[in-house]
This record gives sequence, C-alpha cells and structure tokens, in this order.
Amino acid sequence: MEPELDAGSAPGTAPSGGLQTRHAGAGRSARGDAPVPTAPVPTAPVTGAASGPVDVRAGRGRLVVAVALLDGQRRVLAARRTSPPAYAGMWEFPGGKVEPGEDELAALERECREELDVQIEAGPVLGQVELASPGWRLRVWFGRIRSGTPRAVEGGELRWLSVPELGDVSWLPADLPLVDALRRRLLEPEPLVFPAV
Repeated sequence: MEPELDAGSAPGTAPSGGLQTRHAGAGRSARGDAPVPTAPVPTAPVTGAASGPVDVRAGRGRLVVAVALLDGQRRVLAARRTSPPAYAGMWEFPGGKVEPGEDELAALERECREELDVQIEAGPVLGQVELASPGWRLRVWFGRIRSGTPRAVEGGELRWLSVPELGDVSWLPADLPLVDALRRRLLEPEPLVFPAV
C-alpha cells in the first residue's frame, strides 16, 4: 500500500485525502491507553471532519493528537518514551489524548505545553491513522515553535532528526506510516504553508 500525503489541509480539519491507514493487531500505545497497530490495511480517507470538541463517549473511541514539530532546518522533534515498559525506549511524535469536550487543536497545544514546555503553531495535517480498537485514531499535524525551547518535562529524551536520521530511531508502530509520509513531504522542495498569525 502506498499512503498519500495531503499537506494542504487546513489546520483544524481532518485530512481530505491525506494519509489514512487502518491498522490491525492489538496492543496499547505509550500515549496513555490508546491501542497500538501492528500491520497496515488500507482504508478510505476521512473527509469533512472539522476541528471542535471531540465526542469520546463510551464505544466511540478516542482521538490522539500529535505534532511533527519542525525547526528552521526542516528537522522534526521526536520524543523517546519512558513508559509503559512495552514501549520504553521507542520514539514518537509528541502529543496525547484529546479530553472529552476539548477542541483537538487546543489539546495539541496543551500537550506541547505540558510535555515540551513550548507554545506551538499548528500547520497543515500530516496524516491520520486508525488504531486497532474501533474508533481510536491518531491525527498528526505539522507544527513549529512560537516560543520556548523544547525540553522533556516528564523525563525521557528529545531529539531533532533530519530526513536521513528518521530511520535511526525505533518509532512506535502507530507512527511508522506517518514517518514515511513525513519523509516524502520533507524531501519536496515546496515549503509548508502555516496560517498567518
């Protein structure tokens, strides 16, 4: 399967034709209790979903948000997990679960303040993967730092990775298809477009 990348989606919207993959398999993510995928299986892209409060009532799954945070050299910030034991030492895009009634971009900004001690600006959507449990999704945006210097507030390690270095770390299984899409997008000569501040 060759996932597609739609870096032109507006912030606050789901990718319309962006990277969308469904994963089979079981497990739990290092981002709390989100299921971890094992093998990708194609699925239709998400369309028309707008940013806003997320409905996380029982049986409807959860949304996990994360950021491919870029610096001026087009390197991405990766965070190394310290827990749970099954995922300790693996790398991920920083982020976490959207709380009930919370706007997904507000959740992304909150997670970056809590985990990295930075204020971010969200850019276009990199992509989304559906996780093993029904209704669980991981959506990743491009982003850049507006203020602060990233630090691993909860321990662990942070590392800026260039495109050639993306394969040097062991990524969480859920992040792998998004890392591939990131690699392709960063090799394109066109700059990413962020919203005007």
